[in-house]
Amino acid sequence: MRAIARAASARVTVSALARASVEGPSRASSAPHFRTTVRGVGDASSVSATDRARATTMSAPLGVLAGAFGATVGVGGGALIVPVLASSTSIPQRVVSGTSLVAVVSTAVVSARTFGSENLVDARAAGILGASAMVSAPFGARLTARMNCDALRRMLAYFLMVSAPLVPAKALAFRSRKEDGVEREFDAMEAVPQLVAIGVTAGTASGLLGIGGGTLVTPLLAMATPLSQAAVIGTSLLAMIPPSVVALGTHYRMGNVEPRIAAALALGTALGSSVGSSLAVDAPRGFLEGVFFFGMLFLSNRTFRALKK
Repeated sequence: MRAIARAASARVTVSALARASVEGPSRASSAPHFRTTVRGVGDASSVSATDRARATTMSAPLGVLAGAFGATVGVGGGALIVPVLASSTSIPQRVVSGTSLVAVVSTAVVSARTFGSENLVDARAAGILGASAMVSAPFGARLTARMNCDALRRMLAYFLMVSAPLVPAKALAFRSRKEDGVEREFDAMEAVPQLVAIGVTAGTASGLLGIGGGTLVTPLLAMATPLSQAAVIGTSLLAMIPPSVVALGTHYRMGNVEPRIAAALALGTALGSSVGSSLAVDAPRGFLEGVFFFGMLFLSNRTFRALKK
């Protein structure tokens, strides 16, 4: 009986050792693999000191240009910031994109305050646009795995190119109506369906293509409403704040925001957008429409060039 018990005990021990030899390495390797994956989600901490110093030095003057451009055209400064930083440093693209959102928020906050002080912001319209964009942006991000983003970017490039002359033409048409005594007032509550459609479109495109919402909101709002171009820009910039803050928070939690570069961009864009928006509210007739025309052509050209790379 003792011999049988010892044999059974030996079999159990051998079986346990066999299971340990199979399961042990698997469990040991799985835990470190999980931790590595979590650490690898964000790349801001992996930016070299040389790239960080170069990008920080560039960001303040670059932010000034981007802020001034965004305040007069009604778009975020990412169209200038992202390609310059990405081509001048080896910083990962998602860190450049995440960090540049600080510039978008800074430009929008400073500019919207300036336009608002001159009664050139429709707060209700901006609220509807911003809320709609926030709802649809995650949907657009999920579509990236199912749709041909290059084809959609090409469509965006053509849209920007076509919309460039339409906004000045719209301004001329409304100006002639005003001179004839026929002037239409804008009521955001009556235009809720149009505003929701614009916000949903802009939010989806922002999540799908990684573009700033103002790139679509500004031309669509300009063509769909009787608002002056200055009011369109102010309203569009205010509408950009909620979705941009949400996107920035997401990137920050993922580790895709480099604090020093972000601080330099925020300082530069705050200064540039303050100057640009102050000039915009006092701009002579036709100036903002002209800036919009050349600005949309510039963005269209950049989109086409990015497709060729």
